[in-house]
Amino acid sequence: MTASSPEDEIRQDIERTRKQLGDTAEALAHKADVPARVKDKVHDTKQTVQVKAEQATQRLRESTPALQAKAAEMTSQAERQMRQALDKLPPPVAQRIEPLIATARQRPLPAAAVAVVALLVLRRLLRRNK
Repeated sequence: MTASSPEDEIRQDIERTRKQLGDTAEALAHKADVPARVKDKVHDTKQTVQVKAEQATQRLRESTPALQAKAAEMTSQAERQMRQALDKLPPPVAQRIEPLIATARQRPLPAAAVAVVALLVLRRLLRRNK
Protein backbone atom coordinates (compact mmCIF):
# COMPACT_ATOMS: atom_id res chain seq x y z
CA MET A 1 0.00 0.00 0.00
CA THR A 2 1.29 3.36 -0.91
CA ALA A 3 0.50 6.28 1.23
CA SER A 4 -1.28 9.00 -0.63
CA SER A 5 0.52 12.26 -0.86
CA PRO A 6 -0.85 15.40 0.73
CA GLU A 7 -1.52 16.73 -2.76
CA ASP A 8 -3.73 13.71 -3.59
CA GLU A 9 -5.68 14.21 -0.36
CA ILE A 10 -6.20 17.87 -1.17
CA ARG A 11 -7.39 16.97 -4.69
CA GLN A 12 -9.86 14.42 -3.29
CA ASP A 13 -11.06 16.96 -0.75
CA ILE A 14 -11.53 19.51 -3.56
CA GLU A 15 -13.52 16.96 -5.63
CA ARG A 16 -15.76 16.14 -2.64
CA THR A 17 -16.35 19.83 -2.02
CA ARG A 18 -17.16 20.42 -5.72
CA LYS A 19 -19.68 17.55 -5.69
CA GLN A 20 -21.33 18.84 -2.52
CA LEU A 21 -21.42 22.37 -3.93
CA GLY A 22 -22.94 21.08 -7.17
CA ASP A 23 -25.62 19.16 -5.26
CA THR A 24 -26.37 22.23 -3.14
CA ALA A 25 -26.57 24.47 -6.21
CA GLU A 26 -28.90 21.99 -7.92
CA ALA A 27 -31.16 21.85 -4.85
CA LEU A 28 -31.27 25.65 -4.64
CA ALA A 29 -32.02 25.95 -8.34
CA HIS A 30 -34.93 23.52 -7.95
CA LYS A 31 -36.21 25.43 -4.95
CA ALA A 32 -35.97 28.74 -6.80
CA ASP A 33 -37.82 27.35 -9.84
CA VAL A 34 -41.32 28.14 -8.50
CA PRO A 35 -43.18 27.58 -11.79
CA ALA A 36 -41.75 24.06 -12.08
CA ARG A 37 -42.61 23.29 -8.45
CA VAL A 38 -46.16 24.57 -8.97
CA LYS A 39 -46.46 22.47 -12.11
CA ASP A 40 -45.26 19.38 -10.19
CA LYS A 41 -47.74 20.09 -7.38
CA VAL A 42 -50.60 20.53 -9.85
CA HIS A 43 -49.66 17.27 -11.55
CA ASP A 44 -49.55 15.40 -8.22
CA THR A 45 -52.89 16.88 -7.11
CA LYS A 46 -54.47 16.03 -10.46
CA GLN A 47 -53.36 12.42 -10.13
CA THR A 48 -54.68 12.23 -6.56
CA VAL A 49 -58.06 13.61 -7.65
CA GLN A 50 -58.24 11.19 -10.56
CA VAL A 51 -57.52 8.22 -8.29
CA LYS A 52 -60.12 9.33 -5.75
CA ALA A 53 -62.69 9.92 -8.51
CA GLU A 54 -62.06 6.45 -9.91
CA GLN A 55 -62.44 4.94 -6.43
CA ALA A 56 -65.69 6.83 -5.85
CA THR A 57 -67.02 5.75 -9.23
CA GLN A 58 -66.15 2.14 -8.49
CA ARG A 59 -67.85 2.28 -5.08
CA LEU A 60 -70.93 3.80 -6.71
CA ARG A 61 -71.01 1.07 -9.34
CA GLU A 62 -70.67 -1.59 -6.65
CA SER A 63 -73.41 -0.11 -4.46
CA THR A 64 -75.94 0.65 -7.23
CA PRO A 65 -77.50 -2.85 -7.35
CA ALA A 66 -77.93 -2.90 -3.58
CA LEU A 67 -79.51 0.56 -3.64
CA GLN A 68 -81.84 -0.46 -6.46
CA ALA A 69 -82.87 -3.58 -4.56
CA LYS A 70 -83.53 -1.53 -1.41
CA ALA A 71 -85.58 0.99 -3.40
CA ALA A 72 -87.66 -1.80 -4.92
CA GLU A 73 -88.20 -3.32 -1.48
CA MET A 74 -89.29 0.02 -0.02
CA THR A 75 -91.60 0.64 -2.97
CA SER A 76 -93.35 -2.69 -2.53
CA GLN A 77 -93.62 -2.09 1.22
CA ALA A 78 -95.18 1.34 0.60
CA GLU A 79 -97.60 -0.22 -1.88
CA ARG A 80 -98.67 -2.82 0.70
CA GLN A 81 -99.16 -0.21 3.40
CA MET A 82 -101.12 2.04 1.05
CA ARG A 83 -103.35 -0.87 0.04
CA GLN A 84 -103.93 -1.75 3.72
CA ALA A 85 -104.79 1.87 4.53
CA LEU A 86 -107.22 2.04 1.60
CA ASP A 87 -108.89 -1.20 2.70
CA LYS A 88 -109.57 0.31 6.14
CA LEU A 89 -111.24 3.43 4.71
CA PRO A 90 -114.95 3.57 3.92
CA PRO A 91 -115.59 2.84 0.22
CA PRO A 92 -116.69 6.39 -0.76
CA VAL A 93 -113.52 7.88 0.74
CA ALA A 94 -111.32 5.20 -0.85
CA GLN A 95 -112.88 5.90 -4.26
CA ARG A 96 -111.97 9.58 -3.97
CA ILE A 97 -108.42 8.87 -2.83
CA GLU A 98 -107.56 6.28 -5.52
CA PRO A 99 -107.34 8.90 -8.36
CA LEU A 100 -104.97 10.95 -6.17
CA ILE A 101 -102.80 7.88 -5.66
CA ALA A 102 -102.74 7.21 -9.39
CA THR A 103 -101.64 10.81 -10.03
CA ALA A 104 -98.95 10.50 -7.35
CA ARG A 105 -97.59 7.38 -9.06
CA GLN A 106 -97.37 9.19 -12.39
CA ARG A 107 -95.71 12.28 -10.89
CA PRO A 108 -93.90 11.22 -7.71
CA LEU A 109 -91.78 14.34 -7.10
CA PRO A 110 -94.63 16.87 -7.01
CA ALA A 111 -96.68 14.42 -4.94
CA ALA A 112 -93.82 14.06 -2.45
CA ALA A 113 -93.48 17.85 -2.23
CA VAL A 114 -97.21 18.23 -1.56
CA ALA A 115 -97.03 15.49 1.09
CA VAL A 116 -94.11 17.20 2.85
CA VAL A 117 -95.91 20.56 2.86
CA ALA A 118 -99.09 18.91 4.17
CA LEU A 119 -97.14 17.22 6.97
CA LEU A 120 -95.48 20.51 7.94
CA VAL A 121 -98.84 22.31 8.06
CA LEU A 122 -100.36 19.49 10.10
CA ARG A 123 -97.42 19.56 12.51
CA ARG A 124 -97.77 23.31 12.97
CA LEU A 125 -101.50 22.99 13.60
CA LEU A 126 -100.95 20.25 16.14
CA ARG A 127 -98.35 22.35 17.98
CA ARG A 128 -100.74 25.31 18.16
CA ASN A 129 -103.45 23.12 19.67
CA LYS A 130 -101.12 22.03 22.45
